[in-house]
Amino acid sequence: MGTDHDFITLREAATEVRLSVSTLKRYIYLGHLRTYRTPGGRHRIRRSDLAALLGAAPATPVPDSTALAPLEDFAEQVADRVNRALQRRVGRIEADVERLECSLDAITAAVRRAAAQTPEPAPREALPGGPEIKVLGPGCRACDQLAALVVEIALAVGLESDAITRVREVEEIAEYGPTPMPALVINNELVAAGRPPTRSRLTKMLQRYRSN
Repeated sequence: MGTDHDFITLREAATEVRLSVSTLKRYIYLGHLRTYRTPGGRHRIRRSDLAALLGAAPATPVPDSTALAPLEDFAEQVADRVNRALQRRVGRIEADVERLECSLDAITAAVRRAAAQTPEPAPREALPGGPEIKVLGPGCRACDQLAALVVEIALAVGLESDAITRVREVEEIAEYGPTPMPALVINNELVAAGRPPTRSRLTKMLQRYRSN
């Protein structure tokens, strides 16, 4: 296959051969002009194929169906919207899979710890001047999003950023028991686990700890 410079868009090709986009599509649909699809579903035409079309006009007449052009444009817009919606859905599914994988790692470590009868760690006191906040999560997207949201809201309500710790090691996470990820621990109390809390709930939560 040629380089990126060898390919042009459908509209660029139509301009070069002085035909409407809908007419050029007719050549494509009738098999007289080869086209390539981008990952987003867009047509791309190789310049050499376009030159071959200009040098040998097809025997089958291709009408310039301008009446169908609006319908074709609408169909292409619908296809683009559907493709974008599917990509967003796939992204959400991938994020959920990552979150479940992190949860499985953390829960497995907690079960191993319990089976080994590791002594419980001594209770730790809150940092002076404010709460001790820990975001538990090995590294999935949901873990990263919760950590960023906690920092943002904590600073907004007047908490110190150095009171916030990101815990990634599953062995340390296991100290809090079999917990789905991501999780939020404030003053050694598990206050949220699994799906991250909403912005409003997290704001009220941190404001309450700030007032204490």
